[in-house]
Amino acid sequence: MNIVKIICSLLLLCAVPFWAKAATPITTEMAEKYFSNCVSGAQKDGTMTAENQKRYCACTAMNMQKSMSQEDLSILSSPDKSIQRQSVNKILIDVNGPCMQYPIHDLINKKCMTDLKNEAICSCLSTRMGQFTKQQSQKMMPQILADNPEIFDPLTPIMESQEFQKTQQQIALYCATHPNQK
Repeated sequence: MNIVKIICSLLLLCAVPFWAKAATPITTEMAEKYFSNCVSGAQKDGTMTAENQKRYCACTAMNMQKSMSQEDLSILSSPDKSIQRQSVNKILIDVNGPCMQYPIHDLINKKCMTDLKNEAICSCLSTRMGQFTKQQSQKMMPQILADNPEIFDPLTPIMESQEFQKTQQQIALYCATHPNQK
């Protein structure tokens, strides 16, 4: 999934000049432009359903406004790669992290339907794993970034983590025995 690379590119397009004043909030106009570009980029990526693409882009746009400044965005164009990386990590943790439930949900649902072809079980599993991801992804990100300091897309490391795998097994068992529970 290249959604995080798309986010960083889109945020760079919204970036203000490097000389902007400290702690300048992200404007509604910037967030709306980002949302528009994000939906377009997510459609090209094809990882998520159209509905979840919009949810994901709305979630990341809201988090961008809430947790970042225009200066954070301008750092993305800094020639200093270590400073640039700090901004990317902030995006991964504070902007993208709380929204990872949407691609996780759709990826798990797609794989489950391919493997099991059981809508009730797959819906239960993907919904519950999406909820788990929403609750845990920000907590998992610092360790994922420490283990993978150059990543732009944390989706695979999240899904391959022991915590995620163990939780997925537990939820899969639950959903197999309670398929109509979401």
